[in-house]
Amino acid sequence: MRTRVRLSRPQRRARRAHKLTRRVAPARNVVCLERSIPYRNSPTLPLPLSSSWAGFQPDPYVDYGRFLTPEGGILLAYKDLDQRLRHIVWRVFAWTTSTGGEGWYLFHHSPLHSFWLNLICLLAIGLLNWLIVAKPVEVYRRVEIRPDWMVIEGSDIFWLRYMECGWPAFRPDDEGNQVLCGVYGTRFVEYLTVRAFDEHDRAPEVFAAHVQEAMRQIWETALATGTVHFDSPGQSQ
Repeated sequence: MRTRVRLSRPQRRARRAHKLTRRVAPARNVVCLERSIPYRNSPTLPLPLSSSWAGFQPDPYVDYGRFLTPEGGILLAYKDLDQRLRHIVWRVFAWTTSTGGEGWYLFHHSPLHSFWLNLICLLAIGLLNWLIVAKPVEVYRRVEIRPDWMVIEGSDIFWLRYMECGWPAFRPDDEGNQVLCGVYGTRFVEYLTVRAFDEHDRAPEVFAAHVQEAMRQIWETALATGTVHFDSPGQSQ
């Protein structure tokens, strides 16, 4: 006979609710930018809303630069027109050679037998050649102010100790250009001429102000500290 064992019913334990902390996301500040609405008659478009445009700043100094040199000076560079005689001679030679050769071909080997038609072609070719060779030659001029001298174009050196009658200064000429001139030793010297490209170009005035400021900063300090002395007449160098 089988023995039956009575087991007691298992008791249920009450479950306790666990309090969970919920992660709270930080609040976001939403900023609505107002886009400009163009006028009906204006063809301009609203500025793009981007981070790159916010930091964009155009450079107002076109073809102009001012730098500090390792020798303790201030270097100024600007664009100028090279109006030396050799460029004028080269323009005339290039135009005469090219136009003359093309004219000889038109009047001797051209398939067109009309004199006036060949002449019109020659005039058009001559005008085109002149537009090509008449383009002005642009160069960059450099002026460096050092504690004891002024260097122009990296080769012409003018010593401060020979400027006893005063520092070089800018004066306007008849064409509206700025001419840097002054007394060097016993001679009146025109150091350089700064030309304007058009009626709205103010590079000569800006260059003159920067050169005068560089002279004041560099040369006044050199004279005050005694690193540069003016030479008296007859003193051996």
